[in-house]
Amino acid sequence: MKAADELQRIRDGLWFWQAYDPANKVDLSSCAIELPSGLVFIDPIPLADEPLAELLQNRTPAAVVLTNGNHERAAALFRDKFAVPVFAHSDAQPELTIRVDHTVADDALILDALRAVHLPGFVPGEIALHHAQESALHVGDALINLSAHGFIPLPAKYCADAKLALRSLRKLLQLDFELMTFAHGLPLVTKAKSRLSQLLA
Repeated sequence: MKAADELQRIRDGLWFWQAYDPANKVDLSSCAIELPSGLVFIDPIPLADEPLAELLQNRTPAAVVLTNGNHERAAALFRDKFAVPVFAHSDAQPELTIRVDHTVADDALILDALRAVHLPGFVPGEIALHHAQESALHVGDALINLSAHGFIPLPAKYCADAKLALRSLRKLLQLDFELMTFAHGLPLVTKAKSRLSQLLA
């Protein structure tokens, strides 16, 4: 897997990086959040040495969170390098080649800050992560924001149950968030909930 060579700061305490995956012909995106307990890496892909050093400056890694069973990516690399646990929904475990350290259920709180929202109907173990304090939502495959497609739900052909998946997305409208990051595509830094509401109207 190709390492991303550029790190972007979305805002204080939130960073983003991505690289093109030629095998799947799609951009793979990752982010890191600084919590009181340390840095949390969400769906991480490798990050080149220089930007990784920038990210780690005066910060302590705390965990890796995978948003579904397809996003193992560089989780083992980050876990081994930083001696941190990996979190994922219990339904994701059968799809992964690594053993997660902590399985999470719907509405579980990860490191006292990130609330897991289970989104059945997509791929196994699909969750979003709501960071209420920062008005942010971090999604895996449920929503994408790629230049070729724009901001859309995961296409039905990739969903286990497309009708259930759309119902699951409506759960997100019960949350408060202004910003959204993705496992595939660029972040929405403002009016993300409004954009989602329009999308699902």
